[in-house]
Amino acid sequence: MRSDNYTTFHLGGRVRIKIPGLEKGQRIAIPLDTTVAPTGTLRIILKDDDRIEVHTTIEVEAKQDCGERTIGVDKGYSEVLVDSDGDHHGPELGALLTDTSDKLKAKYRRRAKLRALANNTRNPRKREHIRRFNLGRRKLDRQLDQTQARIRDTVFQAVHTVVDKAAVIAAEDLTAPMSGKSFGKNVNRRLAAWTKGVIAEALDSVSSRRGSTVVLVNPAYTSQMDSRTGCLDGKRQGDQFHCSDGVVLQADENAARNVPARLSDPDIERFTPFQRVKAILPARTERLRLGLLNPDSSCSPGQPRVLSTESELPNEHFRV
Repeated sequence: MRSDNYTTFHLGGRVRIKIPGLEKGQRIAIPLDTTVAPTGTLRIILKDDDRIEVHTTIEVEAKQDCGERTIGVDKGYSEVLVDSDGDHHGPELGALLTDTSDKLKAKYRRRAKLRALANNTRNPRKREHIRRFNLGRRKLDRQLDQTQARIRDTVFQAVHTVVDKAAVIAAEDLTAPMSGKSFGKNVNRRLAAWTKGVIAEALDSVSSRRGSTVVLVNPAYTSQMDSRTGCLDGKRQGDQFHCSDGVVLQADENAARNVPARLSDPDIERFTPFQRVKAILPARTERLRLGLLNPDSSCSPGQPRVLSTESELPNEHFRV
């Protein structure tokens, strides 16, 4: 709603906005939970439980208080981010997502039984009572909103700790879906709740406000490469990465160290198909074994170059 389509006024110590209704000449007053009158274009959302949300745009204050280094990050499930220094940011995310997902699974099973009972009963009063008092969504939606707020808070705090030490953040471009991946029903259900979009939003928003830059790189096989050589000669098993020489590395930390190496990789661009990446890495590994490559300069090239910083998300930011 444009700014010339509504008016604001104070009543009883609270702000109200008056917007046009669907009938000609009709005006509807909406009380807001704030004492500050909104300005500019508004987004008005009618929720299923008859609540109304009014979103307003805000001016984001830009600062220059980020770090000075180039850091690679690996987006995870058990934690928000793991950086190339080996630091884990937001380690409580995995427990939060797992707990929420498992509770919802049990809750929806119970709701399904009640729904079947309501559909099968011949007593219309009992059917209506179950649908009204046992299958409502107000409490469920309120709990989901609270959980989403906790997730966003955890993610944004984790991103701030990364920006504290990074002027350039190399992150995997995970906008394309990973086809053919199946980890079982329980894991797939939890990964479906994985807040990849929230992490991308936090990286984009926090970095732009604090003066750092996020550079997206090709994510193909970063978790299957040995970060010491940059070549495809190891195997990941859970949280461990087993190198060909017997050394065992922490898998997420190993993947995070591979990400900034992609900034200066002359052969693997951001949009290089994974099939091409799969052909490049074994060839490098073979040449390294034959002594034709210097592992410090070929598989992990030196000076980073500037890549595309195209965001994964729209540029608008709204506040409730």
